[in-house]
Amino acid sequence: MRILIISRKAEEVRRNFQIRQMAAHGLSFEFLDAFEAADLTTEECQTAASNWPSPTRRQDIGCFLSHRKAWQAVVEHGAKMLILEDDAVLSDDIAAVLATIEARNDAWNSVYDLEFAPRRHILNCKRAWQDTAGRFGATRVYQNRVGLAGYVIGPEAAKRMLAETTTYSLIDAHFWHRSWLAAYQIEPAPVIQQRFLEGEAESADFVRPEKDLVFLPLSKVRKLARRLELESIKARNLIVGLFVGQKRDVLVDRSRFNAGVVK
Repeated sequence: MRILIISRKAEEVRRNFQIRQMAAHGLSFEFLDAFEAADLTTEECQTAASNWPSPTRRQDIGCFLSHRKAWQAVVEHGAKMLILEDDAVLSDDIAAVLATIEARNDAWNSVYDLEFAPRRHILNCKRAWQDTAGRFGATRVYQNRVGLAGYVIGPEAAKRMLAETTTYSLIDAHFWHRSWLAAYQIEPAPVIQQRFLEGEAESADFVRPEKDLVFLPLSKVRKLARRLELESIKARNLIVGLFVGQKRDVLVDRSRFNAGVVK
């Protein structure tokens, strides 16, 4: 499976880490140059913020534009791809996970979340499938509001995402709450962001600064309308989740991430 790692050109430490990590796992990959948030004008940021009900930062918009670049690459490739952010650490069974997903004849709207995020999800009570060796499996997700550090998406789903993101949205919140999306969580999660690994020092190279200029929507009416639209979309999946799902943490085996330790 083709792998794209979204990374700014200037992120030498992160890029070197990913080169070492991918070599350790025997995986080939390509860097996708991330959109530079610093290139955005104040006017562009304010226009984007007016399309989202919550506060918006430049780096949020840059992340949005970078993932759209990745989806365009998926469409052009014409097959499933793994999209990673450059602080993603991979477990020792990542190659087996990718091979299993690639071999599956899934519906066009199936997307796999490989990432552990420290927030409870609503997942189906039963696994959708399990690999033959019993090492990992996939479970239908009905609520997941955070994280796009590691996911597998096919060309038709990527094309649909592109069509629905012509204006700015907080990318992970928008992505996981599409009513047409069939989202599956791989467990134990084979991807984790560096900052969530126990015992790892929070190097400045792997922690984004929180202080940034915040842009707010100017129209209260538009803000309310957008929020109502988003909540109605979320409600569709949640209703299903209430009957067949449970709210819990995503399973993760931290002992499987030894190869990803930053040296």
